[in-house]
Amino acid sequence: MKTYTSILFTAGRGPSECGLATYGIQMRFKKFLDDNDIKYEIVKQQLGKLNRSMETIVFKVNRNKYEKVKPWFGTIQWISSSPIRKYSKRKNWYIKCCEVNMPETKSINLKDITIQAYKASGPGGQHRNKVETAIRIIHKPTGIIVIAADSKSKAQNKKRAMEKLEAKLKSVNKQIQFNYELDEWASKIDIERGNPSKVFHGSKFTEV
Repeated sequence: MKTYTSILFTAGRGPSECGLATYGIQMRFKKFLDDNDIKYEIVKQQLGKLNRSMETIVFKVNRNKYEKVKPWFGTIQWISSSPIRKYSKRKNWYIKCCEVNMPETKSINLKDITIQAYKASGPGGQHRNKVETAIRIIHKPTGIIVIAADSKSKAQNKKRAMEKLEAKLKSVNKQIQFNYELDEWASKIDIERGNPSKVFHGSKFTEV
């Protein structure tokens, strides 16, 4: 069961002004999280072509804070004259905030790993050859194998092997997130106009 929720803010297929709206509104969302002492992680983001513009950003928030962040879900409206098109009469811009299912990242679960002790070879004297101090850890979901045999202590080698496994899984998780195409994801999201969950106004994004 997931212990976190992933929250997407996106300009979708909207004009450049929606990218400005996404940037300003996600800044307000960060302030909301900080003010409510809600820890978060930015999983992935894609900046827009303009300064202070953002096409998409994904936050990861602890699942037990779901009810606090839920009021943000839906269409969010930004009321502002266009900073880009001087003579445009349009003042209403819309973005989307919603919960999404990010691809599952890999973590260390004791039931998913096999720890094997074996006799270390190489320099180190008879002690290393006769006592099983070296450690091999196999992470079954990914097939990753790590080995630690530098220390004469079995406990130290086990600790070192776990550190190696954590580092490798961190690299795997980064690749999983990198491969997830936000462009394709956001392009499938329809942004409805009207009945916004929140409304912000002006260049300072004051909540109405």
